[in-house]
Amino acid sequence: MKFIFNKKSVLTILFGTALILLIPILVLNVIDKEDKLVSKKTKLSSGEIDSLFRLSLRSFGLLDVWIKEGKSANIDYFYKVKIPKDLSIPVLLVEINSNFWESGVTINSVEKIFSGRTILEIKLHDKIMLKADFDYDKKIFRSAGTIAFLLEDFELSSLEDSLLLEIPEPFSPLLIPSTENLAVSKFIIRKQKTYSVLLNDDIPDLKYKLSDNYSQNRLNGSLLSIINDFPSATYFFIDDQSDLFNSSVFSYLKDELVKRKIKIVKLSSLQKLNFNEMNELIISFDTFMKNTDEGESITFLISEDNFRNLLPEIKSYRKVGYKIVHPSEAKPEENIN
Repeated sequence: MKFIFNKKSVLTILFGTALILLIPILVLNVIDKEDKLVSKKTKLSSGEIDSLFRLSLRSFGLLDVWIKEGKSANIDYFYKVKIPKDLSIPVLLVEINSNFWESGVTINSVEKIFSGRTILEIKLHDKIMLKADFDYDKKIFRSAGTIAFLLEDFELSSLEDSLLLEIPEPFSPLLIPSTENLAVSKFIIRKQKTYSVLLNDDIPDLKYKLSDNYSQNRLNGSLLSIINDFPSATYFFIDDQSDLFNSSVFSYLKDELVKRKIKIVKLSSLQKLNFNEMNELIISFDTFMKNTDEGESITFLISEDNFRNLLPEIKSYRKVGYKIVHPSEAKPEENIN
């Protein structure tokens, strides 16, 4: 018998055979990966699911009196939860989902009222283990204060400095008038942040320098240069430990600022957070925060590096209801008489 050798036919047969052999291997690999993924997930008991759910609520500063236990057929835990208006239910749901991420449970939520009442179900093996009814209550509030941050010695010497202006947390650099900081102020405004101006003995450029040795005309020229070049400044701060503050010319400078309806505030009205040790920084910050109640505000003066180190703490306080605002909203207004 004579065989006709066809390269195309042979390649087709070989490819088909290889594909047939490969499919079971691929299927087994997928199953194996899924099994490993499932095995990595933590198996939670009914009580552990309830504890993790309550922990999620407490992390947002929800009080126990806002969490009412109810009864529902064939469900271990059922809650009716009142939510203060300053907390978004979707934000709370994201936190709950995150906390149960590797727990092996299924979480479903249904919005019963647009941007309002929401039902949450946590299932394990298709059985509802916990059900919660979330709804806003305009009569309840999280009792927390308002804080703001002014950053001293702010620079744009690296990409990291620039990226700090991209974060959502509000803060405001405190700038000493200088040619370099004029460029920095414009960049800050482009990034939709605010800044304030600090008047002290360390103003480097003659154009902006203020001294009790200057004539009134020269003082006025320097002050006008500062006002015109930094028109978006939220506040003008005066270092009340400086020679400038204690000089005979400060009264004139203050009057000129007040005449132009520019807010001038003592630097000492700010609460300094100046610590080299991270532990001391966090302890001091925590102490201030816990003593700041609803309706009270505090404005911190802090270095750029310390502010960056405090960001995780700041975010955790924001979660439980503290308002992090721009200094203009915290109003550190101890205007000088």
